[in-house]
Amino acid sequence: MTAENAKLAMNDAKVRILVLCIHPELGETFLQCVCQNASGTTGETMVENRAVILDVLAGDPRMTPNWDETIKQADAVALLVRFLDVISLDKIRAIYRRLPSERSSPMAVILFREEGEIDFKMSCPACGQKLWVRDTDIGKRGRCPNCKKAFKLPSQSGHLKAQLMLPDAVPALTVVRGKAASCRGALASLLAYLKGTIVPGAEPIDQETLKKTTVRVQVQDGEG
Repeated sequence: MTAENAKLAMNDAKVRILVLCIHPELGETFLQCVCQNASGTTGETMVENRAVILDVLAGDPRMTPNWDETIKQADAVALLVRFLDVISLDKIRAIYRRLPSERSSPMAVILFREEGEIDFKMSCPACGQKLWVRDTDIGKRGRCPNCKKAFKLPSQSGHLKAQLMLPDAVPALTVVRGKAASCRGALASLLAYLKGTIVPGAEPIDQETLKKTTVRVQVQDGEG
């Protein structure tokens, strides 16, 4: 086979992308947005003139049979995330830490939002109270209504990357529910990413600090 024919064969080959997430419903919603004819947890579509097979793998890796083997069969991995409260992060971290450190296939984190959503959910770094943080308040000083501790408000992607200790080379991309173009754009970025390195995350956060109700973080005008 000539080099040109080999390149054509590579371009014609189907790419298998594995979508990892906490809840099956989240993965299936993303799948339906990208693959209109998706069935269950599997779908096929064209992205940037490449045939792509999407498989959704949800839940705790420790409770999922053949989880490790499924990971090895994927050409690329997308970690699909919705909320960043302390319990959600603990589950996301469990998935991320299970990925083999020697992986050379592409990986991206995909932040899933509702249309028109201008804030995201995280937990207070001091007491674990769940908080809503608006995008327009990123970089400002905020105060937790529960413990009154002040901290600098992070971006959603920045907070996630810091919590997982993601390498800079792993992109964090935001998509919108029901917007096929944004979801396909994230997949196109993943396909364009040639290689990545997975590193271990931090230790799990104590779940006992979780507060059940999510409240709006208090924004401070001064340093406080």
